[in-house]
Amino acid sequence: MNDMQISGMAIRYSQFVPRLYNLCLALGLRRGQIMPSRAFCSDESQGYPTILIAQHFGTFPFDHGRVGGKVATNRHGPHADHGDDLVIIHASHVGYDSKAQQFGVYQRLFTTGTPYGHNCGKLCGVMTWYREEYEYARAHVLLGMIEDLPAVVIDNSLLEPNRREGLFLHLDRMIESPQTPLRAFSTAKAFEASDRLVKAVPAEFWSAQRQPIGDLLTGDLFFYRREPASSLEGHDILEAELQPMMPALMTSPHPALDAARFTTQVEFDRTYRSLQRERACRGKNLLFVSGLNVDVSPLPGLPFPLTKFVPWAAYLQLRDQGGRILEQAELYDALMRQSPDNPDQMSFDAAIAAMAAAEEIKLPAVD
Repeated sequence: MNDMQISGMAIRYSQFVPRLYNLCLALGLRRGQIMPSRAFCSDESQGYPTILIAQHFGTFPFDHGRVGGKVATNRHGPHADHGDDLVIIHASHVGYDSKAQQFGVYQRLFTTGTPYGHNCGKLCGVMTWYREEYEYARAHVLLGMIEDLPAVVIDNSLLEPNRREGLFLHLDRMIESPQTPLRAFSTAKAFEASDRLVKAVPAEFWSAQRQPIGDLLTGDLFFYRREPASSLEGHDILEAELQPMMPALMTSPHPALDAARFTTQVEFDRTYRSLQRERACRGKNLLFVSGLNVDVSPLPGLPFPLTKFVPWAAYLQLRDQGGRILEQAELYDALMRQSPDNPDQMSFDAAIAAMAAAEEIKLPAVD
């Protein structure tokens, strides 16, 4: 996740979209024939980026998005039918409160009291069960001294190996022998701590007064087991993608940001491979750009967030040529070389006024 740099890479959306449009022209996509598509979450905070795409590309973008920033790869064909030069803009997203300097939250202006809520709600919702399991383990694994030995006291529920789901401790990294407990309590067992754990934990934790392991339950000391939830659309593939990273996410200082970064990385790889196989895209110009939308909560008096785009990677496939990938630094540099001015951008006010003034077209009677 840390390979996706945030600092120094974020571009205001009001500058990103015209730079992207100009990059498309510089790469050989043709003015007036570019059909954009956005692969965003359904959150209303993604409306401002969509408006800017429509303004600068001159048409409302096709929809490649699913909740949580997943790409609907089965829509490549329909998208390709709508244009000869194709652009797909994909982004997972994360909220940001600039006052508190906190990722993962966003102010909901249309709810009573305008509170801050989870953003992305889907990613945060997926992590809720894992967070609850982690908080339980943080409070029910205790460290202290028993019989002059550094000991780990573990709740019996965390020692049950045949559970179908839950948080599972890497006992071999924490205790000397699971077969020989030092003590058996009513709801827990105590074991001699491993040398590795003793060296990793501050000395003040090894005292007669046992205390919860808390933040010292690092991501390398546990893993999860859970069957992804199912719905009418099948297994939750977003949860399936995130599950191996859950220990790292639970112990991250910015779990929502890291979940969004990881989703962006996984989705770019998955979508890139699907585009390589897509027959409908062959013989067409195609640019697939993937990144992270950072939804900076609206400042007082502003109707939209000050969204920033953090590019991750792009796949370029020109007509009758082989494709190539632009990695993060190369993509960022390519965008920043372009002008933020777009003489082709649409005026919404003028377009709407012209449509309202046009002669009415009456529909025929249909039996």
